Amino acid sequence: MNQRPDLGSIFLGPKGENAQVFERLLLEAFRDHVFWRRNFHPEDGFVIRETERSRPSFEHSISILSEELLGLLAELKAGVPFFSPRYVGHMASDLTMASLIGYFAAMLYNPNNVAAEASPVTSRMELEVAAQLSAMFGYDTDRQWGHLTSGGTVANFEALWVARNLKYLPVAVRWAAEEMGTDDLRVRRPGGGTESIFDLDLWALLNLRPADTLDAAEAFRTGLGDESRAIEAVGHHSMARLGYQEFGRRLFSEFGDALPSAVVLVPSTAHYSWEKHCRALGIGSTQLVHVPVDERFRMDVDALEETLHGLAARRQPVIGCISVIGTTEESAVDRLHEVVDVRERMAREHELAFFLHADAAWGGYAASLVWGADGSRRSHAEVVADVGCGEWPDGDVYQALCALESTDSVTVDPHKLGFVPYPAGAVCFRDRRVRELVAVEAPYLFHRGASEWGYIGRYIFEGSKPGAAAAGVWMSHKVLPLNADGYGYLIGETARGALTLHGRISRADWGDFQVVPLPSPDLNIVCFAISHPSLDTLEQINDFCTRVYEAMSVSAGRDARQIPYFVTKTLLKAESYGESITAILDGLGISDGEYRAEGGLSVIRCTVMDPFLASGRGSVDFMEGFVEALRTTFAAELALQ
Repeated sequence: MNQRPDLGSIFLGPKGENAQVFERLLLEAFRDHVFWRRNFHPEDGFVIRETERSRPSFEHSISILSEELLGLLAELKAGVPFFSPRYVGHMASDLTMASLIGYFAAMLYNPNNVAAEASPVTSRMELEVAAQLSAMFGYDTDRQWGHLTSGGTVANFEALWVARNLKYLPVAVRWAAEEMGTDDLRVRRPGGGTESIFDLDLWALLNLRPADTLDAAEAFRTGLGDESRAIEAVGHHSMARLGYQEFGRRLFSEFGDALPSAVVLVPSTAHYSWEKHCRALGIGSTQLVHVPVDERFRMDVDALEETLHGLAARRQPVIGCISVIGTTEESAVDRLHEVVDVRERMAREHELAFFLHADAAWGGYAASLVWGADGSRRSHAEVVADVGCGEWPDGDVYQALCALESTDSVTVDPHKLGFVPYPAGAVCFRDRRVRELVAVEAPYLFHRGASEWGYIGRYIFEGSKPGAAAAGVWMSHKVLPLNADGYGYLIGETARGALTLHGRISRADWGDFQVVPLPSPDLNIVCFAISHPSLDTLEQINDFCTRVYEAMSVSAGRDARQIPYFVTKTLLKAESYGESITAILDGLGISDGEYRAEGGLSVIRCTVMDPFLASGRGSVDFMEGFVEALRTTFAAELALQ
């Protein structure tokens, strides 16, 4: 019988309430590791003998170790108390005991998940975790491929790396087929029907759906009858091998006038790392097209469609479209289901096809809300009734989470809403065949005949990476399954806290201060702007917000023990947000002209990851305490004007 856990049993606790069980399990993990060492070829005997342990030099080394540890522990207490309900700053919180214990237990073995010969257990766990995440997104677990990364930045890089290589794969397949003397190779067109790949012009070659492109490559390999030779031939003509300059030269030589440079579409609020990716992959930052967002900070789907119509008219290829499931500023969730519909319409009407990626680094684990413990998809009404937090999630957020199954890839960070230690990002692909687009051989690591999970490093950007991270995520998923009774329950409680905090801030009496919240969050990040009648300009308002933030955050020379509550801040840049924050500016009495001249609006940002914030557990009302701390800080900072 499935039973929801008491969330109090999941964490060590703000006051270390579960210290006894945590200590017992850590000690169990350590003792078991020592047992393993002592029983691995016991005939070898001991290398470090008791008589040596009494030597002065030995004792001196141990004393240094002990003293330095005590010094380190003292230093660490000046760090950031992510575990406390008083912390609502960055995307960090208390971690599940399961992940910490799993990480510690595996860390003692120091597995390197680049290849199975260095990580026979944790490499398997990593692929199990990836399959679990893929299933949560609605992918077919028999066809998916995924793995862990150091974080969302690398995961998103890999997704775009695959998307770029996939965009140009049809050209490489055609050149390989011509070289091998293939008589005919038929491909499916986005608008319907099939055609010989040799009859397609460049625009058509660069506008095959991802699945159809992979089918064409597979058909070429099958038809040639020699898979290794076919793979080698395609690789010989690929973008990955030739690079942009030689590939572009050959395109011009064969197809004449080149098409405009291919673009990548992102919402204007997308993470800054997307520009890094475009630069690193040779796409170029000027080819990163920012689509405006609406008043809820979600990608404006009408603007997206208009942009795509313009690109189709100019015959400008689209490498990929990035939809964000939980922005880092406000936790906004794009209407992914509508983006999927737009992609289908563009395929039918203009035969324009592109890779669709969901950057769900922050919000991906919220997809667990839509799954029942029996594996069935829950209705929106069931989710809302179960969470019991007003009308959250709204219909658009629910449909967006369900629409993840229609993407080509998804990025998610277990070290964010998975509540596990760093580093643990992840990328999942719907079709495992994309792995070959980025595969690189390393003969000293990857040996033919090894099981598939022994090949992780062959298909990924990173080399060495900790198997302990995989064990931590794997353990956490065992305790909190990726469904409504596991992670969905946990994330629902954090959303309850965020919505409660948003309501408290909206209804509080701030006296002469103006506190203007951004719209109710899609997930669990609450932002608000601050002003006062004595602050005459947006520059002064932004400066005041910065001083409030500095008074409520850790900085050089000031440790966490001096701070009652913690926040962070962000800047809503005019170039990114445009007219989407008009209502916020009106509430502050700021004109659009002044906003654009100043370049942006600074707001306080509160990330609510603590599931107990609105639960009523404990003896302190942290919500009211936070509001009172804000009042005190506002008054103190204004007095310094």
